[in-house]
Amino acid sequence: MTFTFGKLALAATLGLAAIGAQAETWPARPVRIIVPYNAGTPPDISSRIIAQKLTVKLGQTFYVDNKPGASGSLAAGDLDRYPADGYTAMTLLTPVVVGPALLSSFKKDFARDYAPVGQYDWTYSVLVVTPSLPVHDVKGLIELLRAKPDAYSFPSGGYGTPAHLAGELFKQRYGVTATHVPYNQFTAGLADLVAGRVNFMFLTSTVAAAQIQGGKVKALAIASRDSRLPGLPDVPTMEEQGFKGFDVRNWDGFVMRKETPKDAIAGFTRALNQILADPETRKALADAGAEPVPSTTAEQFGALIASEQARLTDLVRQTAIKID
Repeated sequence: MTFTFGKLALAATLGLAAIGAQAETWPARPVRIIVPYNAGTPPDISSRIIAQKLTVKLGQTFYVDNKPGASGSLAAGDLDRYPADGYTAMTLLTPVVVGPALLSSFKKDFARDYAPVGQYDWTYSVLVVTPSLPVHDVKGLIELLRAKPDAYSFPSGGYGTPAHLAGELFKQRYGVTATHVPYNQFTAGLADLVAGRVNFMFLTSTVAAAQIQGGKVKALAIASRDSRLPGLPDVPTMEEQGFKGFDVRNWDGFVMRKETPKDAIAGFTRALNQILADPETRKALADAGAEPVPSTTAEQFGALIASEQARLTDLVRQTAIKID
């Protein structure tokens, strides 16, 4: 009798533990956010802002783990190795969705293979030149590039990055020629631009303001926006200068593994929208040169991923960009 009662008690205890595990409220422990770029890069800066705000909001640590390299394939592979339990996410951004079109070994479809959580910002490209270049607007740069084909160059942080894609689209759209110079580190390309060893660049708005205000580069235009950026009120848009439809906006958001429990994804999406409604979060992102997205559903972000993946893959094919 004692033995039977002991077994029943043990079974009841295990049953209660199982129920407790099933009823666990997300997040019950720290959440890891994989960022596919180095520390100090635009997506790293914005991811850390969001992680800090989520930590305060939810009382659990959200921390960034940088996994740069191979057009985002290293980060995606790292995400795939972790359990689909709601405690590992990845920052997904514009150049990563085009990674599979650039790298044949990167066999992923982000619209199909991952679960969207939500978008949290837009960032914009700012067309800048080295201060010594004798141009002051977009028209002047185009005329200079047309007058001396292959005499000028533009840097980027690597193939498929926003600076590279924007530069290739600029060449294609306006019939100019310039040499792309990829760097292993985004900061190295920027340093060479400041020094005049390369000539122009589409610089992400999250890092452009400090460089422009410090006189290290000369700003010509804000791309992909019909109004000026609050942080750069003196820099006109390309549309203002008569160049419409140049779409090189960038975006950031989070994805998780496809098999992640829906409750965890819904909780993450809800928390993300709550902190994005907070004026302090919005100011922190705006100060970093990003435009916060006030409210987004997982489905809306999924649709954006699919449309951007198709658009950018088409651009890669048109411009014959390839890593291998």
